[in-house]
Amino acid sequence: MMVQHDSLRTVLVSSFAILAAGCTRQLPFKPVATVRELMESTVHPSSEVIFDSVGTIITIEGTQEIAPKNDEEWAEVRASAVTLAEAGNLLLIGDRPKDRGTWYTNARALTDAALLAVRAVDAKNPEQLFEAGGQVYDVCQRCHEHYWHDATREKGR
Repeated sequence: MMVQHDSLRTVLVSSFAILAAGCTRQLPFKPVATVRELMESTVHPSSEVIFDSVGTIITIEGTQEIAPKNDEEWAEVRASAVTLAEAGNLLLIGDRPKDRGTWYTNARALTDAALLAVRAVDAKNPEQLFEAGGQVYDVCQRCHEHYWHDATREKGR
């Protein structure tokens, strides 16, 4: 009886070891850009399209409302909003996360704010798009204040 129990234990331990070794798989993606490159090539240009797509200009001559005027312009804003939403995910892969707290919170908030912009575009609602752009801006500022500005201050010391 003791021999069977030891054999069973050996089989179970061996099986567990084989399964555990098989669970260490490589991720199917490999980040190629730094955070700075991602910001310069993706986040900044996409956010600028959203920011510039709606607004009000008041001059002596009068008031000018800015908003997408046709399907092509709405599609351009939508593409930028989708790109920005995915950029939030890109900020979470590889060695890009600076920590698991604030970095993750900000990256997810970027995705959420960009998705608000997508919904505003789908509704062709300039007011909602303006609000979503404000949320994108706020997320960017929070993250920059915590990571970018802190790093800049540290270098200045």
